[in-house]
Amino acid sequence: MADELNGKPSQVLNSITVKLRKNVIANGEETDTLIFREPTAGDIERYGNPVLIDMGSDPPKISFDSKSMTQMMASLATVPPSTIRQLHPRDWNTAAWNLASFFLPEL
Repeated sequence: MADELNGKPSQVLNSITVKLRKNVIANGEETDTLIFREPTAGDIERYGNPVLIDMGSDPPKISFDSKSMTQMMASLATVPPSTIRQLHPRDWNTAAWNLASFFLPEL
């Protein structure tokens, strides 16, 4: 939890907490933090894998399917997609990069 105090994301018990630079409205309330649960295979089936890997590059290139990631983030944080669309770009990227590890294979 000390990382949260420094404005850095923390990963606790398979969830990721991101302290936001700019407050957003989530489920009718203003918040400065989003907590993302660990995704399941069902989430990937519903929203697609939001992390794209180009194995043809050296090193492999990782990028995001932004629409899929926005939908995935909304589901994992239990907020509407409109909340994710309100995020500061750095907050969106911080959340996306911290969630990316859930969608990468172990090689």
